[in-house]
Amino acid sequence: MSYSQLFEHDQQFMRLVRRETDVDLVTAALEIARDGQTDLLFEPTRVCLQRAVARLTHPVTQAGSDVEELKLLVRYMTEELNLRGDDDCFAEPDASYLNRVLETGRGIPISLSLIYLNVANELGIPLEAIAAPSHFLTRLQTDSGNLYVDAFDHGRIMDETECLAWLHEITELPVAEIRRSFKPADERTIMIRMLHNLKALFGNQERWLCAWRVQCRLSMLIPGSYRERRDHAILTLRAGRPGEAMDLLQSCLNVCPDDERPILNQHLLQAKRDVPHCN
Repeated sequence: MSYSQLFEHDQQFMRLVRRETDVDLVTAALEIARDGQTDLLFEPTRVCLQRAVARLTHPVTQAGSDVEELKLLVRYMTEELNLRGDDDCFAEPDASYLNRVLETGRGIPISLSLIYLNVANELGIPLEAIAAPSHFLTRLQTDSGNLYVDAFDHGRIMDETECLAWLHEITELPVAEIRRSFKPADERTIMIRMLHNLKALFGNQERWLCAWRVQCRLSMLIPGSYRERRDHAILTLRAGRPGEAMDLLQSCLNVCPDDERPILNQHLLQAKRDVPHCN
C-alpha cells in the first residue's frame, strides 16, 4: 500500500498535499484526529462550532468596534466553552485532537487557536493565524494596532509590544527574529506545525507506530525535505517495517551529510537483521 492510500479518504488533507487553497482546516484536523480515534464522527464537533457561531452572531452585530467583537469571542471561548491550556497538555495527544479539545476544554496553543479561527471567520471577524516561535497565536488587525490572542492562556489579549516582549522572554530569541514570524500562516504551515507537535509527542513516548503514521503525512506534505525523508526512514524501522525501511535508509544514505552516515548505516544494518523475523 502506498502512503497516499493510507489517507485517500481524508479529502481535506489530500487537498493540502495537492497544494490546493481554501482548505477546511477543521475537517483536516479531524482527519488527523481520526488516526488516533478510528470511530471518530466529525458531526458533533461541527455542531459545537456551529452552535458557537449562532450564539455569537447577534452580540457581534451589536458590538461597537472590532476590539469589542474580539472580546466577545474570547469571553465565549473561555467562559462558555471553557477553553484553556496547561503544561500537561503537551504530553497528551487529546490536546491536539479538536473533538477532544472541545469535549475537555483543554488543548495546546495551535488546536485552541484553530477553534478561535474557525468561529471568528464564520462571524466575519478577520482573525489571522500567527505561527510564532514556540507558541501559536491569533491576531486581529485593528484601527488602533495589532492585537494578539493567546488561546492557551485563557484568551489573553496583547498588543504587539506586549506580545514581542513576552515571546522574547520565553524564547530568548531576538525581537527582530520574532517579529519576522508575525505574518499570517497559510493552511499548509498550520497543518505541518500540528503534525510536528504530534510527531514529537509520540516520539518522546516511544509510540513508534503512531509517530510513523504522522510522519507519513509529513512526508507527503513536504516531499522535498531531506530531514523528513530521514525521519521517515528511521520511524519506519522503529514501527516494525524493516523491509520498507531498508529502501528508505539507502535512499537517505545516497544524499545524507557525512556526519549522519554512521547512524544511518547502523539503522540499515538493523533493518537487514530484522527483515527475516518479519517474513
